[in-house]
Amino acid sequence: MKILIPVDGSKITKEVIEKAKTVGEKFEAKLLLLTVLDNANMIDRYSYPVAYDSKVKLTEDMLKDLKEDYSDYPYGIETFMRVGMPYNEIIKVADEEDVDLIVMGNRGLGAFSRTFLGSVSNKVLNHSDKSILIVKADIEEE
Repeated sequence: MKILIPVDGSKITKEVIEKAKTVGEKFEAKLLLLTVLDNANMIDRYSYPVAYDSKVKLTEDMLKDLKEDYSDYPYGIETFMRVGMPYNEIIKVADEEDVDLIVMGNRGLGAFSRTFLGSVSNKVLNHSDKSILIVKADIEEE
């Protein structure tokens, strides 16, 4: 079994991973951590290569840190980084990796993070044919 966990570094990230880990341990599932750099918000790699490379490096470091934080997970963790529209890339990776479940937060770092269900979560929920577990944020509003 494989569980895909889209992560964006928001406050809910660790909560989502913990929930996926709990489910994963019951089914001996491999965890796949995916971060998508939104190409709509990405700095132009040709006009500002240093800034672009910095964003990529920060994202790679986040994934590396998360993998290290959960290195005791017994069924394996793999990381992925993609550039594109987040919901589209989540669905693509879910299909390419033939995952059994997507576990994601109800909101993330987006501009409208206070909406009931984040736009990325909503689009994945409505466009993917995979089973999806939405983790409600248990964090204080700022």
